[in-house]
Amino acid sequence: MENSTQAEDGPWLALPYHSNRDKGCSMSLQSVSSDKVHHCELPACAGGKIICGSSSGFLIMVDETSEITMIDPATNALFVLPQIPISWAPKYSTDIDSGEIIEIRKYLVHKAVLSSPPDCNPYDYILMVIYGEERELASYTACNQTWIKVQEAGRYYDDIIFNMGEFYAVDEYGKVILCQPGFPPNIEEIAMPWLLRGSKIYLVGMENELCVVIRFLKDNPTVGYKTYKFEVHLLESYEQRIHIGNFEDWVFFLGQNESVALPTEVVKGIKGNCIYFTDDNLDAYKYGVIGGHDLGVFDREKESFLPLQCCQRNITSAWPRPVWLTSDN
Repeated sequence: MENSTQAEDGPWLALPYHSNRDKGCSMSLQSVSSDKVHHCELPACAGGKIICGSSSGFLIMVDETSEITMIDPATNALFVLPQIPISWAPKYSTDIDSGEIIEIRKYLVHKAVLSSPPDCNPYDYILMVIYGEERELASYTACNQTWIKVQEAGRYYDDIIFNMGEFYAVDEYGKVILCQPGFPPNIEEIAMPWLLRGSKIYLVGMENELCVVIRFLKDNPTVGYKTYKFEVHLLESYEQRIHIGNFEDWVFFLGQNESVALPTEVVKGIKGNCIYFTDDNLDAYKYGVIGGHDLGVFDREKESFLPLQCCQRNITSAWPRPVWLTSDN
């Protein structure tokens, strides 16, 4: 698949159709705006790596040693980063089995986002991650091949994006910060905490504005959990936000990918005012609960859920988890 095709027919749903934890996995890339499907082999998935992010056209994976691998399925460009410092890992009780600790460590990277495609300039990109049990921020700078923990930003972050040349992050209470990695990092709080509800918070750039999206989950006796509602709020100022009733010319794509809003003129044949979402409930995988099934389309006009047309399978569990793949335009 050429990069031009990836951009023209994207976003793509990266969906595993055969996996082997020792040899890697086969994935189908299914276009959301056409009937095109591409198949690719990802030996980089070997060793039971999990997908912790999708950004700038790259799938980002992590293993139990916190080593991060980034691969572009369109070109097979591959980058392997130094391990996140082992000293950052939490200390586990001696009562926990060593095999269980190894499995848990793969879920310490909650999300990963790139500043730019690393194959464009291998020495001039930054990878920002949400890391650890307390979901802190950390960054890797390619020019000096160094990991830095952004302690000044605080804890319990849900989402990060790279928008308008800057990294932004939102925590579980709705606080939004601008983060400029460096020595030391520069942190600016641009929206105060205001939320005490919802199951997951996303941050989305829409032109020159930022939106906070709240995802609500509920228990489901058949599959464990299910999304039942989304809310979208536009950040007006540090203290003010507006509930958006309609964004008919835009489509949101949420999940383990870098959260993105795309105009309907770019995503051909897709109805606006909809949220396309995949399952990013880390706890489901971390603790062995069924996972990967919670994906679909939320039509905000009708306040109803629809199945993904690009995914004809009835997913009850998937490894690696389905994730949106978008190019860096």
